[in-house]
Amino acid sequence: MFALLIENNLVQMTDQITFDQKKTEGLKYIKEDNYKKAFEIFSLLFYERPKDQELLAISTFLFKRILDGNYDFQPETGEEFIYRGVAKFYKGELTGSIADFDQAIKLNSTLDYAYKCKGFSLMYLKKYSSAIDEFQKAIRINPQGEYYDDIAESYSRMGKGREAILYHEKAIEKAPSDARLWYNYGVLLGQMNMTEEAVIKLQKAIELYPNYEDAKHNLKYYGKQREI
Repeated sequence: MFALLIENNLVQMTDQITFDQKKTEGLKYIKEDNYKKAFEIFSLLFYERPKDQELLAISTFLFKRILDGNYDFQPETGEEFIYRGVAKFYKGELTGSIADFDQAIKLNSTLDYAYKCKGFSLMYLKKYSSAIDEFQKAIRINPQGEYYDDIAESYSRMGKGREAILYHEKAIEKAPSDARLWYNYGVLLGQMNMTEEAVIKLQKAIELYPNYEDAKHNLKYYGKQREI
């Protein structure tokens, strides 16, 4: 679920700001002990350069500081309850995380990400139908491709491949430039022995993100399966 925070922070950044300038700004926030803001910046930089070991180390450090810093603090806003809920998720306290997400929703019922996070915790508790209900609520507020992808994953875990395919289609329709969504779709198709279709989806993921190592690995595997 490390991806949750990264995905949530993938916002538009102006072209005028160079990579080094962003990095300098992030380091400034670390010196100020503003780990939340620093993590926003470094998670974005790491997404741009996932093989950069320095960024990986900094992002890991910041994430641990955020978890340590947010676990015991008393939230006041919906956003802060979401943050603590995510911290509890990583500590394996799924029921506690759901309680925090519920409180976030109580304070602000328009926080689509709270529904998404709650659905994710429910999915890990294997309460797939309830998880899908929460993802649907998030979609009604903000129909993002990743929320459709979450529903697809829930159906996949339930062994309902046809329904999973339907929601993967909706996900890439909503966010056709998101390489991760094409990758997830390709993996599902591969698992369903639909290797021709899997290869096409994985190729698209790599086209969008040429350094997508997992996609390359799976493409190689399913490419060989196709030849058998």
